[in-house]
Amino acid sequence: MSSQTRVVRILYLIIVSISCFILVSPFFIPIIFGATLSLALFPLQCKLEAKGISRKWAAAIITTIFTFIISIPLFFFAVKGTIAVTNQLEKMAMNDKFTDRGVQELVTDIRHDFVMAIKKVSDKYEFLNFLNEQKINKYLAQLNVILLDFFRSSAVSIPLFFMLLLVMILCLYSFLKHADGVKVFFKSITGFNDHRMHELTHIFIKDSRQVYLSNIVTGGVQSLMVATGVSLLGIGEFFIVFFVTLILSFIPVIGAAPVAFVFALLAFFKDNTTAAIILGILGMVTGIVDNILRPWLASFGESKIPPAVAFICVIGGAILFGFPGLFIGLLVGSYAYDTLPIFWEELKPKKDTNIT
Repeated sequence: MSSQTRVVRILYLIIVSISCFILVSPFFIPIIFGATLSLALFPLQCKLEAKGISRKWAAAIITTIFTFIISIPLFFFAVKGTIAVTNQLEKMAMNDKFTDRGVQELVTDIRHDFVMAIKKVSDKYEFLNFLNEQKINKYLAQLNVILLDFFRSSAVSIPLFFMLLLVMILCLYSFLKHADGVKVFFKSITGFNDHRMHELTHIFIKDSRQVYLSNIVTGGVQSLMVATGVSLLGIGEFFIVFFVTLILSFIPVIGAAPVAFVFALLAFFKDNTTAAIILGILGMVTGIVDNILRPWLASFGESKIPPAVAFICVIGGAILFGFPGLFIGLLVGSYAYDTLPIFWEELKPKKDTNIT
């Protein structure tokens, strides 16, 4: 091959790759979701094919079931939850009574309960005296602004999310239908042999299943427990508590249990000792569920990513991509942590095993 021909081919690859990258960049999120969901659902497709169903029809059946039973209901749940939380935060942001009235007059407000709780602790310990009412309100207002920006940006993007949902569903069907072609494409790109490619594919499938299954199921169970307890005790609204708890359950290290403890503190500072004890116990039970159910579901996967690394990836994903980043961050972190050693091992020079 002449040097001129080689340069032309390299330029062609660079130009085409950059062009494709620019064109598909608005759809990175749904493509990632479509690809990772297809990996998680691929074992189910193999079972359908083993029963004599063609790959095309198996992919169509799985995509249809996923769309109408899981995807669309989750979309409307996320929309309703985002709007509800945004409205609540906007009410708190526009509420001027925190600056025009004294703390003692706000006996029924949740924000007041936080202020009073912190003030009691700061009055008890001298080194916390800097936490006066004005500073506490300032810090809470800043936190409210951060949360409001997060949920408001998600609410504004709802029409875009619907379009991206359609793209994700199309990608899901396409990846399932053309699974063999996708595998051959990546095999040719990476240059891996059949053994390495099988190992890599196995990790992707297991990690995808682990991220979606362990997080959604565990988060759903924990959120239902916390929201039901808070709602029955008359301390908070079921749907908002469920939605916020579900989001927090995706974040490693934090989880859903602290939500129950926060409401237990609120109940305690409202002199509702019975509710505080119940919610404290509920928080412990929620933590036990997380420590039992999540590892059991995670056993269906093989990700070895440490909790601290997973936490950083999830927070980074949320900052970059909003609500979808909670999944994307953990997916990318799991893939990177579990597959980079394979690529690194392949890059290392092979030892000559020939005996001279």
